[in-house]
Amino acid sequence: MDAVQIRQAEQALSQLDPALGKLIASQKLVSRTERGGYFESLCRSIIGQQVSVAAANAIYGRFAERTELDPARVVALELDDIKAIGLSKQKAGYLHDLAEHFVDNPAVYNHLDTQTDEQVIEELTAVKGIGVWTAQMFLMFTLARPDVFAPDDGGLQRGMMKLYGWTELPPKKELAMRAEAWRPYRTVASLHLWQSLDNTSQ
Repeated sequence: MDAVQIRQAEQALSQLDPALGKLIASQKLVSRTERGGYFESLCRSIIGQQVSVAAANAIYGRFAERTELDPARVVALELDDIKAIGLSKQKAGYLHDLAEHFVDNPAVYNHLDTQTDEQVIEELTAVKGIGVWTAQMFLMFTLARPDVFAPDDGGLQRGMMKLYGWTELPPKKELAMRAEAWRPYRTVASLHLWQSLDNTSQ
């Protein structure tokens, strides 16, 4: 999404949800670093699973330096490399499995930009270690899809609690239902929720 599309989304969201509108008026979205190719993006999302943004960025930096984001080098990582990078054995296994897909066929996912959000999620979650959350992050940050919401994301959960003054977190189904009011701009709403927590990297 470019700046004009984001501004249009913000204007619409302000009409759809007054509370969100106040948040949008109080902050300007910061620019985000481009995630690069599909392999790089998926590796970043796998590394970011269930860890803080700061930890994920540090681990990803060591991973990128050690492997140069070359699938063949990821496949060849040894236990000492994995420990030095700071990866868990489980995530190392996930990254190994993903890298094998790209070694076998570097263009394996080049068609994803032509698929629907649901098709992308279905295809990516067939890969070991890629769950719905990881696929949703891919949709948001790599394919730049405008209408994605991830109710399992801890940052979005905290952001919604802060936005609406909730003292307890509702069920994820209720979060998803609340986010329905933001269609077709749920991605931009999510970006503002993350930024409200000073959590500017996903």
